[in-house]
Amino acid sequence: MRKLVLFDIDGTILNTGGIGGRALYQAIGEVCHEKKMFGDNPTPALGRVRMSGGMDTQIVHDILEGVLPESTVQQLLPDIFDRIAKLLREGCKAEGANVILLAGVRELISAAADHAGCLPGLLTGNNKGGAAAKLDVFNLNPFFQLGAFGDDARSRNALPAIAARRAFEKTGERFTGKDIVIIGDTPRDIECAHHAGAYAIAVATGTYSRAELAPYKPDTLFDDLSDTQNVMATILSANGAQA
Repeated sequence: MRKLVLFDIDGTILNTGGIGGRALYQAIGEVCHEKKMFGDNPTPALGRVRMSGGMDTQIVHDILEGVLPESTVQQLLPDIFDRIAKLLREGCKAEGANVILLAGVRELISAAADHAGCLPGLLTGNNKGGAAAKLDVFNLNPFFQLGAFGDDARSRNALPAIAARRAFEKTGERFTGKDIVIIGDTPRDIECAHHAGAYAIAVATGTYSRAELAPYKPDTLFDDLSDTQNVMATILSANGAQA
């Protein structure tokens, strides 16, 4: 049975140096002003939220909570997500942009894509267009045949089932339990894997240290993904706790 290997993006595959967060707030401001959503208040106080491990849909709702009705925010989401993707495409490739591909990631993704026992995919809080814009900086999109994204649901815990369904639709294979491996850098990634009964690989390359991730009990915890052989062996043998 193949493994459905689902990668988070920010802090796991790459680091945008803050471009992602700035693009999100800028997109909200631009779209809302263009549609005159703020009325007589040109600069309302937008909510400040922690984005690490979050879902774009929920983040936008949280930022605009108390500013616009929830139903209005929901209607604005497609335009906001389109604008985020546009700003990311521009920002990530701009001169001086500090977008970094994290250690060992290209080698690992390539190895997973080439291995008959793996089906690589994405599980990310980024909306689909934003995810593609970030990965395009390093020409990584061709490695991923499917994914579940931040515009698919408001809760990260809903994403593994969405990814598994899309994998079935694409391949005819059913992925359940430890057949699904989730690789991420935040407690939310670990909790998401546990909720789905999937195998959780945590990596301390984001905003959380190894010591901060360990209490959430990932099945395996790496400092980074630079040891391709070891990480691949862990993925292929994933069936229980090894941390």
